[in-house]
Formats: sequence, structure tokens, C-alpha cells
Amino acid sequence: MLSILVVLTLFSSAYGCSGDSFTVTSYTTTNLPLATETAILVEFTADCPDSKLSAVIGGEVLPVYSTSDGNMVTLVKEHAALPANAYNVDFYDEAGIAAYKNHVKDSAVEAPTPIHTVSVNHPGVSKEGLPIQTEFIVMVASLLVWWGANSIKAKISE
Repeated sequence: MLSILVVLTLFSSAYGCSGDSFTVTSYTTTNLPLATETAILVEFTADCPDSKLSAVIGGEVLPVYSTSDGNMVTLVKEHAALPANAYNVDFYDEAGIAAYKNHVKDSAVEAPTPIHTVSVNHPGVSKEGLPIQTEFIVMVASLLVWWGANSIKAKISE
């Protein structure tokens, strides 16, 4: 019985996820006029063979999607629901997310340790660029050129 336990422990450590195997890049929405909602996108590669990962961002459990380049998790909410802040993204395997959900339901249960935690800095959304739209500036410049040309034409025709 002890030998089976040792073999299972070695097997899980050899084929499980470790926090050292993560390479992470992240993106957040910052331009207010171009987006109706704020998105937090975390792309990562992990050496987790055949394991279904889940992520927790701000207490919300999210699935991790596999892509050809790696994995990604996305959280999209209204701008007011995701203000400027540093958000922690906790990654769990199947057993870890089940333990996390049990911890949320019953706070007496000890919180599980995530496989990996990433901090994503979201600077918030803001209106970038000029306070006036560029179309307005072009229209005013066109009117000034037209007015100048019309004034010179009136002086010449006198």
C-alpha cells in the first residue's frame, strides 16, 4: 500500500502542473472611446499535459481556453465593474478549483494554494488624444481656408 502511495506521488509530481512552467503575457482595455466594456486578457503557456485549468479573477471562476499558441483566460465587464487596480489571476487544476469552490461555500474549509498566481495591472480606461475630435479641427480649418479664399476673391473683384 505504501509503494502505491509513493508511485502516485511521483506520478503526480512528474505530470502535474508546477508554478515554474508558466510564461505569461497580459492585456487590458485602456481606450474608452474604442471599447464599450473593459477586458482583461491573460495568455500563457504551461507545461500541464492533459489537465483542465481554471482561473479565478476577483472571486469569479473562469475557464481557461486552449489555443494553438498556448492558453488564455478572459474577463469582460462594464467599465465601472473593473476600475483601475492590480488584479490577481489564480490558476487551479481540476482538484484545486473543486477545493476553491468548497472553500467559497464553506469558509471553514482551508483555501487551496493555486498552481500559479499572476498579477495583472489594469491602469483603467481613459479618453486618449485631443479633447476635440479631429473631424471638428479639419472642418474648422476648411472653413477658414474657404473664408480666406472668398475674402481674397471679393477684394480682387472690386
